Amino acid sequence: MGTDKFASPGALRLTLAFAVFVHHTTSFNLGMSAVLIFFVLSGYWVAAMWKKTYSKTNSAYFTYLVSRVWRIAPVFALCSAITWALLVWRGDAPTAFGGLMHQLFSNIMILGYNSLPFQANIPGWSLDMELQFYLIAPAIIFLISKNIQLLLLCLVISAAAPWLGGSATVAPFLLFFGVGVAAASHELKPSRVFAYRALYASLAVVALCVALLAKELYFGTAQGAMALAFSSKTNLLIAATMTPWALYTTQQSSGAKDRMFGELSYIFYLLHWSVIGALKTGEGSYLDRMLLCSEALVIILVASYLIWRLFDRPINKLRASWVSGRILAAPVGFGSVGVAGAAPAMA
Repeated sequence: MGTDKFASPGALRLTLAFAVFVHHTTSFNLGMSAVLIFFVLSGYWVAAMWKKTYSKTNSAYFTYLVSRVWRIAPVFALCSAITWALLVWRGDAPTAFGGLMHQLFSNIMILGYNSLPFQANIPGWSLDMELQFYLIAPAIIFLISKNIQLLLLCLVISAAAPWLGGSATVAPFLLFFGVGVAAASHELKPSRVFAYRALYASLAVVALCVALLAKELYFGTAQGAMALAFSSKTNLLIAATMTPWALYTTQQSSGAKDRMFGELSYIFYLLHWSVIGALKTGEGSYLDRMLLCSEALVIILVASYLIWRLFDRPINKLRASWVSGRILAAPVGFGSVGVAGAAPAMA
């Protein structure tokens, strides 16, 4: 593992979550690029954990799937409950919201959330994609680890997504998950120089978007600029150029504080929508909105920390202990201590 402190993996994930917050509170709509980078990182870490831990456990697929659901579902369910409570409190809860059982299941177990007629917590759609990926990830890991050229199959599936269920399925995003899987399976490690060049390139694209929008806003013809600066193609370009940097961060050592940042990013991402909705950050003058967004940011950070400290961390410790207890003992003479010692950290 490297020691480039600027390339902290947890800090990157929290920055990506903050980018989605900015997406939902301003006209700077580049949140999709952050989500796509999250998918790359997810593909990488799932493949790495499968290789180093889950594949060495009793009933590997069962252990892996329970562990992954256990990792993300409790916080998702809690944030769903908070979102619905705030909707009721504001008087904004819908009187009709589709099938009750579908709502209950997807607001707790995530699967099917993106196909709900009413989504109380909009960012939850990406967790539906995440869980769908988890279901098929071992097969994708097996195939790509055998032949990296099968990554092209992920590209074909993503390109054919409109005919494969569209955004209700993981198909449009399979390529990004697959890139992460390929990087972990074949140990594709961007060099420091290449990673920094990729970072500078992606930041240059973002700066260009800002400059273009500012120029057009100043001259009063912003509509065309917004369509260009914040288009799906621009989001794809930023995600693609940022990917080498994201993969570079996975090579860096991570201390307790940085790991906390990484875990907070998930809670921050799921919690921010309900808070900005409750504070109505999109209403009022620019000054009012800026003050409300600042207040929302403080509330989200404090609430995220409390949820992490009092709820998420204790649950995650139980999960990690359960996975560790299912690791198969290695044959004597084949490094059983090393396997057992490494697994809890990766689980």
